[in-house]
Amino acid sequence: MPAQKPAMAVPMYQRSLRPPSTAQKEIRQIYILVMGLTGAGKSTFISVVTEDSTIPIGDPGDLDSVTDKVQDYIVNIPQRGSNIVYEVHLIDSPGFDDGTVADCKVLTRIADFVNTHYKLKNTLAGVLYLHDITKAKMGGVGERNLRMLENMVGNDKWDNCTLVTTKWGCTTDPIGEESREKKLINKDNYFGEMLRNGDRTASMMRFDPKSKGRALEIIKPHLKRNFEPLISREMVDPQGPMLSLGETSAGKIVADGLETLEKMGMELKEVSESRQLLGRKFDIMLFEKYKAKRDKLMREQKLHRVGRWATRTTIVGGAIAATIVTLGPGASAFALEPAYETYASRQRSEDKDNMVKLQKDYEQENQANLSPTGGYDAQWLKDKRVKSMGDLSDNYSMRSSSSLDLSPAGTLSETVTEVSSFAIKDAGIP
Repeated sequence: MPAQKPAMAVPMYQRSLRPPSTAQKEIRQIYILVMGLTGAGKSTFISVVTEDSTIPIGDPGDLDSVTDKVQDYIVNIPQRGSNIVYEVHLIDSPGFDDGTVADCKVLTRIADFVNTHYKLKNTLAGVLYLHDITKAKMGGVGERNLRMLENMVGNDKWDNCTLVTTKWGCTTDPIGEESREKKLINKDNYFGEMLRNGDRTASMMRFDPKSKGRALEIIKPHLKRNFEPLISREMVDPQGPMLSLGETSAGKIVADGLETLEKMGMELKEVSESRQLLGRKFDIMLFEKYKAKRDKLMREQKLHRVGRWATRTTIVGGAIAATIVTLGPGASAFALEPAYETYASRQRSEDKDNMVKLQKDYEQENQANLSPTGGYDAQWLKDKRVKSMGDLSDNYSMRSSSSLDLSPAGTLSETVTEVSSFAIKDAGIP
């Protein structure tokens, strides 16, 4: 039997430059609104789920909210047995009954966020309404805000709501806590009506701040859902009535409360400002103005990225070619890399600063005009999926971009083919 030839080493220049293959991840963005009275534990819930200890949390008993605007926090939840990763955006909203922000302003900010994302085809996957189980009574404020929730979502969409009780074990009376939970369930003017709504019933769960796993169980039922809240159908759907905020089902509850606030001694100026907010309608012109600016800026930034990737490919390709020809390291080509990376870093920083400035300009003009398009949420300016404000046909679909960086750009392993296809796409070549 002839002896086998020893295996020969593969020359360096014949080895593949491609990185090891990895499973392609499918990112699915979903948005879940977190609501509740001030002090109900919204920020605590989000902090536990995201494991973000920097999220500001109010002190127990503090009636002033630490969240005075809508804020977006992200947690990534992989689906077992598949390549799907859910990028869950938890929307922390200001608390109602806040000592510093009137309920009218809170509803305005929530409506701004929800309506803007409705226009971006980022429909909600659910609403979590948090309630402090240590509260002996629901109170008029709590009931009013439950009615606001019911009318903002719409009773035909209540099955997308989860009513979450918080602060279990924070009293010395566990029997009292259980009794309060039963009252929430049984009374129609509390949670009862939403929990007994035919096949469109809301769900109810407890939140344990000591367990992230249990907190995630509150979120998981919403991962495969999406719905259009009533307030968006009333305000921004072209096929709907296009109402002002005060004319919507939820807005009417706030409007009805203004008279009560006047009787309680609320300053005339504050009442006037609230009525002005309730009279706002969705400003399409402002949206289109900044969308045009955003599109131009994104085109420039894409060209910058293409240029950077192409230059890196040239540097690496030149170094490899020099190595093959001289059978030695292409030192001269690799020496270009540090200098170029300094330039590329500066360019990336400038691109980021330009986008931040555009967002600030939008927020300032939006606030000055009392225009609710996007309100305090200017994140849509980063969303390249927006093509037309009025393009809401059923066959219109936008691919979901992701903030989850599964394939970092700008590495030396990117191929010429990837750069070329990106450049052709950016130039509008079919």
